[in-house]
Amino acid sequence: MTDSLPLLAHAALAHYGLPDAQASLLSISENVMFRVDTATGQRYALRLHRPGYHSVAEINSELAWLDALRDSGVEVPVPVPGTDGARIRTLPMPDDTVRHAVMFAWMDGTEPTPDIDPAAFTRLGRITARLHDHSRCWVRPQGFIRKIWTPDTMTGPHALWGQWEDVPGMTDAARELIADCLIRINAQLDDYGQPEQRFGLIHADLRLANLLVSDDRTRLIDFDDCGISWFMQDLAAALSFHEDHPQVPRWIDHWLRGYAIAGHMDQADLDILPALIIQRRIQLLAWTGTHRHTRQVESLGTDWFPRTLGLCRAWADGRFLRHIG
Repeated sequence: MTDSLPLLAHAALAHYGLPDAQASLLSISENVMFRVDTATGQRYALRLHRPGYHSVAEINSELAWLDALRDSGVEVPVPVPGTDGARIRTLPMPDDTVRHAVMFAWMDGTEPTPDIDPAAFTRLGRITARLHDHSRCWVRPQGFIRKIWTPDTMTGPHALWGQWEDVPGMTDAARELIADCLIRINAQLDDYGQPEQRFGLIHADLRLANLLVSDDRTRLIDFDDCGISWFMQDLAAALSFHEDHPQVPRWIDHWLRGYAIAGHMDQADLDILPALIIQRRIQLLAWTGTHRHTRQVESLGTDWFPRTLGLCRAWADGRFLRHIG
């Protein structure tokens, strides 16, 4: 199937009047990303969507939010229409499925590493607050539909990224620990509630891989998982795969400092953060099970699962990020 991806990319490029452009594979994760270079020096990013994950209506809704954010002054990816004006292509696959494709204008910048300057998290917090403020005020267009990220779809029976119980190496003791954590997390989230000031449209995947840093600028990319959830979930997602990194307390402190410049948090928002961060880690654990043969999961190392259990134990004992805020 991987061998057919360049052919699929070039089939998409024909719809943009770029049949002779060069498409270079950037990444394979949920989606497949290509860098597109033209003979005239123009550059684009082509996204081939994971089959069966998003409908055309869901992708249109993502693009509608990008349009609205850009109109409000937030620097976000710009979708590029094809020669017929359509911004979504639907391409047939050899196995009789289809992949949707979207082209974006290229955005310069570098994906940060865990060695990132904590000051970048200050900028990220400020930008995220602007994103949330827009979300609270924006009137979504008719037909707007995005996934809803709650315990049911993140770590529960209808988890969209897989079942954590099925991860290779799962033991009865590990299963009991994680299940107990999720019962307590769900109870805390029930108490926290879903009032409109806490729950709405968010990016939902603001991890380091979805940031572009250039000098003193931090920009957000890849809104593919944007959906309805708790606003503070965007901070939990920003720590993805690195929740036990020694710099996490500093990252959080800087993020909160930046968020406070443009947004508002109360004590309940701070108190719920450890539960959201552990829930995200368990969601990612499930994701590693369904993507265990990918380069990204292999790069996490063989100790990532035991470290996840260590984080769960720390949270259950009240030792995880106990001094947030």
